[in-house]
Amino acid sequence: MNNPLGIKRFGPITFCVKDAQAEAERLSQMLGMDITYVPEGAEQIFGIEAHDVLFILDGSSQCSARAKQYGNHVSEIGIRVNNSKAALDAASNKTTQAARVCERTGVSYLKAPHDGEIFFRFIEDGQTPYLGMVKKSDTKRSSKHPFQRIDHIVTNTQKIQPVIAFMADVLGMQKVNEFTIRVENEEFLASLYSEVMGIYGTEQPVLFPVNEPLAGDNQSQIPAQLKEVGRSHAQHIALATDNIIDSISTLRNRGLGFLEFRNEAHATSYYGDVPKRLGAITVAEALDTLRQLGILVDKCGHGYLLQLFSKRMFPEKSIPFVEIIQRASDVIGCFGDGNFAALAEALEHSMRQEGVKAAP
Repeated sequence: MNNPLGIKRFGPITFCVKDAQAEAERLSQMLGMDITYVPEGAEQIFGIEAHDVLFILDGSSQCSARAKQYGNHVSEIGIRVNNSKAALDAASNKTTQAARVCERTGVSYLKAPHDGEIFFRFIEDGQTPYLGMVKKSDTKRSSKHPFQRIDHIVTNTQKIQPVIAFMADVLGMQKVNEFTIRVENEEFLASLYSEVMGIYGTEQPVLFPVNEPLAGDNQSQIPAQLKEVGRSHAQHIALATDNIIDSISTLRNRGLGFLEFRNEAHATSYYGDVPKRLGAITVAEALDTLRQLGILVDKCGHGYLLQLFSKRMFPEKSIPFVEIIQRASDVIGCFGDGNFAALAEALEHSMRQEGVKAAP
């Protein structure tokens, strides 16, 4: 696959937050991440890490003001590249989106093409992650983290096509999957259209599913989330693990909540259909254990995929949230097609419980 920007893998993810220290302490505890970066000056900015995952909690005056307006949210999506200046130069030649370079660090930024304010952040290995914070010299690293890397990042937008075209033309990505969800019964409607853009042949695949509401739907989770935030946004971050059973058990014990089936009948129906969805594929993990933890399982090429979605990361908004994912397949572009209906129902159920409403 052509890789015009020299993309290697996901980099740091930056959140605009109202109180960086409080969120760093809370999220490090809940997600099992280490606080490895602390403020260098007056502005409040912290970094928490787990293996190759770095979350930056930016509570600077500018970011804090945006968080008060839109809620705590993802403001920058880091992409590790061979050369940050070359990546920005190549990208800027193909778009009029706003771009800038930090002269002190060399890190470069390119705005995403939608009504939200998310920047792609091109960063090299070894470059300073962020001005205003320094690495702690006395960090006590956890011996084991619940996840190892970022698998994909999902965004919601009112109009998918400009975003997809940008990712193809500017970032050099290709469409690796697409799907339409529409689940409707007497209790609720769940629907969306999504295209998955990605680039392979890199250190790690970099995948971006992009969601938009289906025409005529102004009440299910995507329009509700767009209304809640007030603009396009990053919906969730998928974190990859090699042992999802240990990961989910650990994160539950740490206080992270996960989406649940609407009721026991819904769960019984879902897990009863698992053998039919998998066919001849054998799952190493015990189905009873997966059911006990609520972990979703689906066919993925000649292998399978295990995944579970958390509830909100921050108390005041239903998004962003995280997904814990384990791939037991050589097909990276799978996203659990057989899980879509169950996920949509669980998300609708959770949002209704939390009082998140779409347009009437």
